[in-house]
Amino acid sequence: MHMTKNLTVLLIVILGLLISSTVWAAVEITPRFSIAEEYNDNVFLTDTNREDDWITTVEPGIGLLYNQRSLELTLDYSLLYRFYKNNSDEDQDRFRDVQRGALDALFFGGRPFTLSVVGTITRETLDERDRDLEFNDTVDRSTVYRVSATPEYRLRISPTLAAVFGYSLNLVDYAASEGDDYLEHQGRFTIEKNISQALDIWARYQYTDHDNDDDLEDFDRHEASIGGRYQVGARTSLAAMVGRSKVQYDSGQDTESTIWSTDLSYLLTDSITLAFLYSQDYQVTATDGLSRSREARFTTTFTRPRTGVSAAVFWRELDFDRDERLDESYGATLGVTRQLTQAFSAGADAGYERADNRGPDEQFHRYLFGANLGFEYRRFLTRLSYRYRLNDSDLSGRDYHNNIVTLSAAVRF
Repeated sequence: MHMTKNLTVLLIVILGLLISSTVWAAVEITPRFSIAEEYNDNVFLTDTNREDDWITTVEPGIGLLYNQRSLELTLDYSLLYRFYKNNSDEDQDRFRDVQRGALDALFFGGRPFTLSVVGTITRETLDERDRDLEFNDTVDRSTVYRVSATPEYRLRISPTLAAVFGYSLNLVDYAASEGDDYLEHQGRFTIEKNISQALDIWARYQYTDHDNDDDLEDFDRHEASIGGRYQVGARTSLAAMVGRSKVQYDSGQDTESTIWSTDLSYLLTDSITLAFLYSQDYQVTATDGLSRSREARFTTTFTRPRTGVSAAVFWRELDFDRDERLDESYGATLGVTRQLTQAFSAGADAGYERADNRGPDEQFHRYLFGANLGFEYRRFLTRLSYRYRLNDSDLSGRDYHNNIVTLSAAVRF
């Protein structure tokens, strides 16, 4: 499926509507430009014959904000070029590889009929087992175009009861041929009930038609669920959902599962927030089709005017529906930020992940560490950062370590 042209045409139409329907005096436009020099001591993440390189990154970009009666819009777009001193074959200078963007538009907010359009252009890792490679762009990566358009109509039946009719068109296009592009049509019907100021509940039915590049991954999905939001006092909030989902593949295979999620937040003090999230649902992956995903995360956040600390422990399992493959991992992360003076800031982060994957089998430990020092004066920002990654695998040739040092400068006009 070649959807890049379709996505481009859709974005042009949307922007044309924005330009023709408003007065540009209300638009806030922020151009920017950044340049960075990076030293990477293991460009291809290999155990032996490691190659180092100097990488120059140039990124012109623009941000746009608009807010008026019928439209709320946030748009960010840039071109990120990367040039390698010794490995010019890895240069990213083609238009399809350098684009980055994010669009979030809401038409007619607060009215019975609304239309939301969300689009992104990102660079993502294709292999779910290597999803934390965002700071090394040479291994198994692809530019990904995503667009979602959602018209919705809310019918107010009574002051506390509403029926919501919604539809979503979702398009995903991978620039790399290894990624599976897909188009989805989603229709849903929701009943919402306000019980009290602290409690809202809802019930929903949703149908999805999924058309994938890989014909074996075409399916229909039926989902019925109930959920709600409950404010338990001034410090505790709870959102939860439970339902049943059935997937019917065009090839004849069926699968079904219970889906549910919970999001519990507790304000321990004015500075400390505790949060627990758990979800069990289906997930479409870039190269391996549909999987049943289970994730849990417990987070502690400490916030002061000049200091921020966030610590988390996590667990994740992916059971791939059409392959004999199960990925399971758990670990912890820690992040610290500190405003040293009005102009200087510093930060550090660390992470550990243990994975036990089956089909093909692999066990590994991953260790991550990073630190940065930033200086900001008016519209100018410069930053010195360091990243370290260690991969300890039980498979031959999968061990490696990687050091990256980057000096960057950016200016906003």
